[in-house]
Amino acid sequence: MREKISAYHKQAIREVLESYPLNYMTLNTGVYYLNDTDTPAEEVISHANIARRRAKETSTCVFEYNAELSSTEQKRAETIHSFQNALAKKEFQIYFQPKISGKTQEIASAEVLVRWLREDGTLWFPDSFLPILEETGEIESLDYYVYNAAFQWLADRRENGLPLLPLSLNVSPIHFRKIDTFTQRITQLLDHYQIPSKYLVFEITETTYIHNIDAVNQMIRFFHDRDIRISMDDFGSGYSSLNSLKDILFDEVKIDKHFLSAGLSEKGKIVLEEMFHLLKRTDKWIVCEGVETKEMVDFLIAEGCDELQGFYYYKPMEQKKFEELIA
Repeated sequence: MREKISAYHKQAIREVLESYPLNYMTLNTGVYYLNDTDTPAEEVISHANIARRRAKETSTCVFEYNAELSSTEQKRAETIHSFQNALAKKEFQIYFQPKISGKTQEIASAEVLVRWLREDGTLWFPDSFLPILEETGEIESLDYYVYNAAFQWLADRRENGLPLLPLSLNVSPIHFRKIDTFTQRITQLLDHYQIPSKYLVFEITETTYIHNIDAVNQMIRFFHDRDIRISMDDFGSGYSSLNSLKDILFDEVKIDKHFLSAGLSEKGKIVLEEMFHLLKRTDKWIVCEGVETKEMVDFLIAEGCDELQGFYYYKPMEQKKFEELIA
């Protein structure tokens, strides 16, 4: 069946290109094998269409609906169906991943992450549900849930006379469509919890910045008016990094973990050295994530990295474990 469809693709493309002034054309086909004739037509079409979307990612441009894809779609449907109820039941738990000072090698701050502790006791990691929530727009509600939990944690520690640490919070791209709503909600949290600005850092990815420069700068000015720092997450993952350095308003730059994922080659070290040099000259605070080896630690500290984050030090951990760690 795959071979037949591929042959049809080639024939159709050839005839179209011969008849119309096009330079390029592709076709994508999804295949669903019907084993049960009682299956509703809408379900058959849906499965085939899902496979067609996956076909875009393959070199053959043909994809057959299979058990793995079925499981993925089932989890997607379950995520969408149960999200609001899970939010109301507070099934989402905030986790903390410490960031280590390059100078003292002590915990200097932490990034706030999220896990979904399901009603049946299973723990879902962000990669399995965040992309779906981003697609549906529900990520907006989850972000505010996480922000509130983080602010509450800082407020509780302050009231109990316990030491505070700066927390980094991620800003999803969807908020740049509703900046007024976002700034209003953050203002409410600031007014309610009265958290000192030095304990807050909001992270915005480089890709989000590239696609929403004016909106991001507007949001950064809002935070700067309240003396809150902004970090560019995944710096180096896009294509405008060096050009954007001259005018970005970010206070902190978080080096994309892919620079360290394959170890430290000599060429990789040269790239990082030059990047650090530029960042330091533009007065940016430098954070490196994905730090996993002693070699990486020694190199990054020697180059002047301000904070290091990664499995070499700590994995993301539950609130209770983090509190015990910093006690």
